[in-house]
Amino acid sequence: MAGWIYFHITEDYFIFLVCVVIAARVVRILKSKNQNLDAEKRSRLFIFGSGFVILGLSSFIHASIHALSLDPNSLYQTLFGYSFGLFTLIIAISSERPWKIRALPLLYLPMLLLLIPDVFEKFPLFVHFRPLMWVIVSLSSGIVCMLYIATFYRTRNRRFLYSASGHAIVCLSAIVLFFPAAIGTGAWIYGHILRPLGFGILLFSVTSNELMELKGSILYKAISSFSLLAAIPLLVFGTVMLYENINPVNVFEKKVIVFMLLLVTLVSALIFGLSMIIRLIRPILKLKSSVDTLVEEGFNKRIEISSNDEIGELSSAFNGMVVKLRQAIAEQDRLSRLAATGELAATLAHEIKNPLNAISGCATYIGKNFRGHLIEEFVSIINDEVSRINKLTMTLLNFARSVKPDLRPSDINKLVNETITLLSGEFSERGVSVGKELSERIPLISLDYNQIKQVLINLLVNSFDAVERGGTIKVRTFLSNGNVHISVEDNGKGIRQEDIGNIFNPFFTTKTRGTGLGLSISRKIAREHNGDIIVESVPGMGSKFTILLPAVII
Repeated sequence: MAGWIYFHITEDYFIFLVCVVIAARVVRILKSKNQNLDAEKRSRLFIFGSGFVILGLSSFIHASIHALSLDPNSLYQTLFGYSFGLFTLIIAISSERPWKIRALPLLYLPMLLLLIPDVFEKFPLFVHFRPLMWVIVSLSSGIVCMLYIATFYRTRNRRFLYSASGHAIVCLSAIVLFFPAAIGTGAWIYGHILRPLGFGILLFSVTSNELMELKGSILYKAISSFSLLAAIPLLVFGTVMLYENINPVNVFEKKVIVFMLLLVTLVSALIFGLSMIIRLIRPILKLKSSVDTLVEEGFNKRIEISSNDEIGELSSAFNGMVVKLRQAIAEQDRLSRLAATGELAATLAHEIKNPLNAISGCATYIGKNFRGHLIEEFVSIINDEVSRINKLTMTLLNFARSVKPDLRPSDINKLVNETITLLSGEFSERGVSVGKELSERIPLISLDYNQIKQVLINLLVNSFDAVERGGTIKVRTFLSNGNVHISVEDNGKGIRQEDIGNIFNPFFTTKTRGTGLGLSISRKIAREHNGDIIVESVPGMGSKFTILLPAVII
């Protein structure tokens, strides 16, 4: 028998070490500077790690009680600790708002009072209540096992199945140990071999990657609630039967006990039903109400997300859908205005060109047939203004008509170098420095070389106008997410937040020169290349315009 006691002590110390290793993994994650660790995930991991700390302490105390031959009645504390540790794991996995119950593990501290002789000696002999305690341990392990299986179906991470098998073995060992058996007998041996085997599996299955995937789910809450609901009558019945074995009761008292058992079952069912309505049905009804009133209340409506389970994800998807709808409607409105503006621009340009030709012809005739300083001056002014208006009308016509890009394999870096060289004289005269950071990994891509050069010239000129003397402009090219990026960044005055939404609208400009069509035409060209132009700006610090072009060759 002494040999089996030593085995039992070694077994519990081994479980203690396993729990310490798993808790250390949790601590390492919590101390890391991982950007994915929000308050919800940190709280969940903290409670999860605390559950293993409690399991480890309980095993250490259990082994020490046997090693030091202390009063067996103090073993109450360890089985209470096992049960509470497993309950903490259940809460860590299934809780909807773990940040609100971070103090839950502290409830283990009062259980340490059960190690005081004046306390545990007042309890009935441990041997009488030992089976009931193993029932609680087996039930808790079984719930954790089911939660791990549910987590596998939510994440498709097979390691959760290994963890589920580990807790299933622990559950099986507790069922075996439920039957009173002397140390060294068959049931005792099987039970105490299965326990370290189950924790050994957890040692290899509960890894950092698995821990990072823990998150809430409606399924977890439903499993926990149903399991605990089913367990309440069972635990009450088991407690009564064990008490009756110690202190037999008469027939009348048994009827009262049966009535109380039924009452507890009924109250548990009602509480469960109410909890399901509050936790599950209310958020769904709230989401349905938001969908029903979406048109009346407009596309600025958002649903408050209070959990990260499936309902929280659905609410987040709804909010994202509303944002995309709002953007799509705004874009459709912008395109409609662009189409109307383009049609108007084409009509005006056509109507203006005929009078311009007549005015230009008259000015030329006057210049040739009449002499005089004043006449020459006025004729010169007329010709200059006619030329300026003619350029404007040509710009309007280019904006109005859609010019199909002539796509050919082209070198983006060569295009950037040529454009910067073309404008270098103007930059040098103003004292503006232009830097380059061109990626050598960019392949040849299909584009209209002259159109994209026009876009880049427009962006560089805008940056030039935005910076003061001595300012800097930086041009970068890089490959990302299947797109070639050409960014033009300056340290100029930036763009006001209220203006960013309008800068691509035709005729909108904050400059004293220009028509306000440059950015509209540039974005139009980019989108005809199946790309886009993205703007980022901080008032007073500068702006960055990025041309996105698909990295393909047609």
